[in-house]
Amino acid sequence: MMTSQAANYAKVLFSLGLKEEAVQQVKQIFLRNHELIEALDNPIIKEKEKEAVIDRIFENDIRSFLKVLCKNQCISILDKILEAYETLVLDSKNIITAKLSYVTRPDEAELGQIKDMLCDKYGKTGVILDLEEDDSLIGGYVLTVGDMEFDKSVRGTISEMKKALIRR
Repeated sequence: MMTSQAANYAKVLFSLGLKEEAVQQVKQIFLRNHELIEALDNPIIKEKEKEAVIDRIFENDIRSFLKVLCKNQCISILDKILEAYETLVLDSKNIITAKLSYVTRPDEAELGQIKDMLCDKYGKTGVILDLEEDDSLIGGYVLTVGDMEFDKSVRGTISEMKKALIRR
């Protein structure tokens, strides 16, 4: 769940105009070193020591941002900030992300139709489609775009039928 605090920090990070590669490098460093986030988030460690670590590890462009996160005790939400940042970058490129869960993988023509439909519906020029096999759907698919879910699965149909029967 995205917090407004993470979204606001992401906007600031985006406004810095850093190279995407630099931000991705930060993400990779933190993904490989969970202890680093724990250390930078630890209130017992002095701010000067945290800043020295940041200065040794990261490029000049991003250091100030990371230091502000440490000072405001927000480094623990860096993953959410980077997630929101990536959304802003894609939005600036007029690209939308979606997740397609399926039982039987659609062929390339069907995937193309889904992407075209999403571009038309959301007024975007591109789609990044995350594909995931999910046998629990029984059949069909579930397409998730942001908070919207389009459930065209057998499991979803059965669930809707149950709800309709209970309401009677």
